[in-house]
Amino acid sequence: HTTNLTRLSIILFSQKKLNYIYTYRFCFLLFPKNIMEKITLSLFLFLFNIFIFTFVATVEGASAQPRANKFVELQCRRTRYPKLCAESLSNYITTASEPQKLAHAALKVSLLKAIYTRTYVKNVCKQLEETKAKDYQVVKDCLDQISNGVNLLFNSVEELQHLNLDKESEFVWHRSNVQTWLSTVLTDAFTCMDGMSSYKFGGYKLKATIKAKVLNVAQVTSNALALFNGYAVRHKASHHSNSGKINKH
Repeated sequence: HTTNLTRLSIILFSQKKLNYIYTYRFCFLLFPKNIMEKITLSLFLFLFNIFIFTFVATVEGASAQPRANKFVELQCRRTRYPKLCAESLSNYITTASEPQKLAHAALKVSLLKAIYTRTYVKNVCKQLEETKAKDYQVVKDCLDQISNGVNLLFNSVEELQHLNLDKESEFVWHRSNVQTWLSTVLTDAFTCMDGMSSYKFGGYKLKATIKAKVLNVAQVTSNALALFNGYAVRHKASHHSNSGKINKH
């Protein structure tokens, strides 16, 4: 359908000016004369062109999204939480893309989740400090761990951007950094949740809310790590394949 619409737009734009004049005259039958008299032929053609381009672009975008969703779902199968993976990335991937872009989007999702969680826990921590609650320290420790995770996720996003800019010999070093940092984010998240399990503060609902938010950070980070590892494996295989071709020549 998209191909046919594209061809239709080309045909419409390639017609002679006489065809536009016929269309313009036809509009007199649809709109009041006093309105059409104010519309010049050039303005009509301009608006008509915009309509065609917008219509075709909208249809092409709508047809591209299902392909993008299938691409995301296929890549998310390698993760531990495939449903969450597909749901969290569907709004960030609009076209079938490369695994690196998907991994980059996954890292950004993890970073945003971590920042949001840090803000929430920081507010809770501030309230507990003001009331001099005895469980303030355990929440403060959790806040420190989440804050460390935010910094590591920032570093991971930046590190992934350098993978295509630096030499191939440095790829292993960048890959190791991202893998180490993401693993540390996971460790910090589970340490935070384990630390709160034996404490009762602010009621069950508050503790459950914090643990749920931290768990969500851990889950999306786990998915991001899996997608990054998948990208790294493909990159390595592609590099070896290209190196073999060069050596043969």
